[in-house]
Amino acid sequence: MLETVKLEERLKKGKWKALLDESLGNALGQVQRDARNAGLPVIILFEGWRHSRRSEIVGKMMQFMDARGFRVFSSAQLDRQSRELPFFTAYWKQLPQPGDMAVYRHSWYYQKNEGELEKDSQGTATTYEHINKFEKMLTDGHYCLLKFFVHISEKQQIENRKKSAKALGKAWEPFADLYTEEGNYKDFYRRYDEMLTATDTLNAPWHVINGEDVDLAEYQIFTTIVDALGKAVAEETERKRHPLPSTNISDSKKKFDILRSVDLTKTVAKDEYKKKLKEYQDRLKVLQVEAFRKQVSTILAFEGWDAAGKGGAIRRVTAALDPLGFAVHPYAAPNVVERMYHYLWRFWVNVPQPGSIALFDRTWYGRVMVERIEKLTPDVDWRRAYEEINETERQWAEANTVILKFWLQIDQDEQARRFRDREANPEKVWKITDEDWRNRAKWPQYEEAVNEMLGRTDTPWAPWIVVEAESKYYARLKVLKTVVDAMEAKLKEK
Repeated sequence: MLETVKLEERLKKGKWKALLDESLGNALGQVQRDARNAGLPVIILFEGWRHSRRSEIVGKMMQFMDARGFRVFSSAQLDRQSRELPFFTAYWKQLPQPGDMAVYRHSWYYQKNEGELEKDSQGTATTYEHINKFEKMLTDGHYCLLKFFVHISEKQQIENRKKSAKALGKAWEPFADLYTEEGNYKDFYRRYDEMLTATDTLNAPWHVINGEDVDLAEYQIFTTIVDALGKAVAEETERKRHPLPSTNISDSKKKFDILRSVDLTKTVAKDEYKKKLKEYQDRLKVLQVEAFRKQVSTILAFEGWDAAGKGGAIRRVTAALDPLGFAVHPYAAPNVVERMYHYLWRFWVNVPQPGSIALFDRTWYGRVMVERIEKLTPDVDWRRAYEEINETERQWAEANTVILKFWLQIDQDEQARRFRDREANPEKVWKITDEDWRNRAKWPQYEEAVNEMLGRTDTPWAPWIVVEAESKYYARLKVLKTVVDAMEAKLKEK
């Protein structure tokens, strides 16, 4: 892609100032206000050669926009702890709210290159495939994503570097230690060209800019922003004016029937339960310490029918753990703030630190269950979620994380009995609501959705474990044993 850029082009002297004064500067400010009014979240990436004057370009852009409406980030400023998390964690946490902008002076592309070039890099890695899928999640989630690469010649790079060093003096010295393309221009040319080609997609195309003349670069970039945001605002306005319907009907040709084969008669005697409970919990204490030492993280996700015993199973796991090394994250319907972001955002912010354990009581699978059944999400969105979730879990798993997903299964009669027991028990009545009884009427729809969820998102890196939960003793032991076995297997690899 780089060879298509005409580096000899220049903007006529004086023309740029006239364009800014007459129209383009005002258009930048206006399109930002339009995006804010439309509730359109915007992400703009500025990548390119070192010394291509991107900071100058971003600074000029900021002069024409309301600084309250955007934040500027740089992946070069990520601390070591952030780099050791799953690769895209920081970028999920930095997603802009509707109407705001996130501007990257260095983005995930810089982080990928830096990690591959720095011999002592401690961060997690990624691939162009992961990047493309991450960006598609964003654009499918109605984020406007603009990507710019500022291209300059080797001669221009050397000239710009000398100017910067002269202007900054001693303040320049810390920046000289960053990885540089100097002396290896041809090698980096191939690297960047491969990067651009591999990640130039229909939903997130690259805009490769001639940076030899900074005025021309600013003109090309600002014009592209105005045009692209104007189009995106129109599309977002139309989408909100005519939202897509939800029918709760799957488009899958394959029908899944996993729950029907679950043997709910499985049980265990009380004496055996107590013995095994202590055995598994004692072993889990040791594994938690070893996992911390080897920086192996664990994600335990719990789903199941109301009153199936998720809370009891979670308590038996956490009873064995050092409180400093785990966190339980309960989830209900997204609140006002959470609804402003991509549906996966509120789960990414709770990804466990290296060596820690995160337990999720209800999960990202609400997208393909509650949101599907209650028709809270258009069909096109919840249908796409299966692939998005598989990709997300794969990224977590590749970042040295054990992932286990538990579905606690009971039948309708057992659920009704437990509901009545809760209503009759003053200490448990708070657990039962009218909503729980109402949901029972939709059992067949939920069962169909659960079967499809289990069938389409059971992967080698994040398997589903269906837990026979009519016997609480049996369910708790199965969960504990599964966790112990999986952690032991992972730690043997390290």
